[in-house]
Amino acid sequence: MLIKFFKLVVETFFRDVTVKGFDNLPDSGPVIFTPNHPNALLDPLLLFFLPPVYKIRFVARAPLFKIPLLGWIMHKMHAIPVVRRFEADGKVDYKTFFASCVDSLAAGNSIAIFPEGASLPQPHMTAMKTGAARLFFMAREKNIDVSIVPVGLNYEHGSIFRTSVVIWAAPSLDTMDLVEKHKGFPQIAVRDLTERIRNNLDEHVFQSESFRDRELMFLLELIYSEEKNSDSWLERFERLKQFEVGLNAMKDTCAFEIESLRQMLSIYKKLTSSLESMHDSPADNTQGSLKRFLLILTGFPLAGLGWLLTILPYQLCNLIVKHIKRYDESQAATYKVAYSLLFFPLTFVLEAMLVHIWLGWVATVTFAILIIPLSYFTLFFFEWLHKGGLGIPISSLKLKTTLSHLETTQGAACLY
Repeated sequence: MLIKFFKLVVETFFRDVTVKGFDNLPDSGPVIFTPNHPNALLDPLLLFFLPPVYKIRFVARAPLFKIPLLGWIMHKMHAIPVVRRFEADGKVDYKTFFASCVDSLAAGNSIAIFPEGASLPQPHMTAMKTGAARLFFMAREKNIDVSIVPVGLNYEHGSIFRTSVVIWAAPSLDTMDLVEKHKGFPQIAVRDLTERIRNNLDEHVFQSESFRDRELMFLLELIYSEEKNSDSWLERFERLKQFEVGLNAMKDTCAFEIESLRQMLSIYKKLTSSLESMHDSPADNTQGSLKRFLLILTGFPLAGLGWLLTILPYQLCNLIVKHIKRYDESQAATYKVAYSLLFFPLTFVLEAMLVHIWLGWVATVTFAILIIPLSYFTLFFFEWLHKGGLGIPISSLKLKTTLSHLETTQGAACLY
């Protein structure tokens, strides 16, 4: 039940969650999954979209288990705590941690361990820790037939509400040569397997050396995709991987040309933004169909009511997250979800009490039944408008910012 709830949370926060590489996965566990770690506590939740046959347990840093409510959730999810060296006062004995992981694998469970060790606000992966490789060899020494599967987590914009994510499962790593090497040279085998995990993740994760390079590739893909007319993040992601390979190949030999291209694309972006704001739609686009007109006529009052019922907690969450100290971009989405899980239910309870005081029990029960469906209707209604439901570009009505705000407000409410 808890897993279904968290999948609903993820599906509400992100517009599209796509799993690529189902055919690469083993038929059953135990499996050691080694995802990249770009987006804090949302990353483990994405692993729930893999088949439930693997019975995944997550490795999570020990301090999280001490946080009220979050610690309870960690225990319910059967997460395995680990103390990181830089968080400990002295030396860390990892025997208990690895023993727990090996016992779990022996029981037929799978383990998800993030080899980067930490989630950082950067557009590329950081250095890999050896924990996943060491766990793999420990399991093999216990005659546990375990596979190791890297998983690429690729966010369109990880901290922005209602974007998309692609989960790309790689084929199981070929480890037979390393198992043999480990018998005579264990440290070298651990290092080589860690490097193999890194190289495989490089192939399944879209990354760049800097945010400037990431923006450059997004602009290149945007121009290219105008001819393809595709809004799918999966298709865009696959093209971006091609741009990543091309840009990396040219960086050393064409640095001046790349910088010139960057400047031209920056000018292009500014010009297109200016033209969009000046755009006047043709008169024939404003006619629309009778069906569209009726949808808008009936939808606006309901969507407006849904917005009014959720604007207060949304603004409160936004204000708190904005002023939180000691958090970075990789944690932004986690904070947004966490505070929404607190403030939206409290707001709905308060609103139900007010409905009861003013209108009685029948209205209160009606409110309780309809508040979630109304929230989802409002979310999808404003997304429909944003995508052109009016039959004219949204920018020509000067509503783009407002509708984006309404979508974000309503989507947070849908978590409940």
